[in-house]
Amino acid sequence: MSQLATGQKWTYRAPAGFEGSRVVVGAILSFADRERIICCGVSGAPRRLPCGAIDLVTIPFLPMTERAFLATVEYPDGTGDLPLGFAGALADWSDDSRGLTTFTVPFEGFLDRMIAMQMAAIIERTAA
Repeated sequence: MSQLATGQKWTYRAPAGFEGSRVVVGAILSFADRERIICCGVSGAPRRLPCGAIDLVTIPFLPMTERAFLATVEYPDGTGDLPLGFAGALADWSDDSRGLTTFTVPFEGFLDRMIAMQMAAIIERTAA
C-alpha cells in the first residue's frame, strides 16, 4: 500500500457494474489519542432508489478511520478532484458539537449498507 496523501484517487471493492467508481482522499487528520481519520469523497457510487432501480451518485464527504479506509481501497489510480461540497461538509463535520464521528467499517459502494454495517458494529461493541 502506498503512502496515503490528499488528492489520491483509489479503486475499491465496488459492486459489479460500478467498477469506475473512485474514492478520492480529501483530508488526513491525525490525533494524539486516536487513529487517523481519512476524509474522502466518492464519485460514481451506486444508489438504490425507493423503486428498486439503481443510479449513480456522488458522495461529497465520507469520513473513515484509517483502518476502515485501508479495508475499503484496492489500488491507487492517480489523482483526482474532490466532489463539490467536500470543503463545506468537512467544515460542518469539524464543527459538529457531537464530535468527529467516523465510519469504522469499509465502504463497498452502497452508503445505506455502510450505515447498516456501522450500526451493527456499534451494537456488537455495546453488547460485549
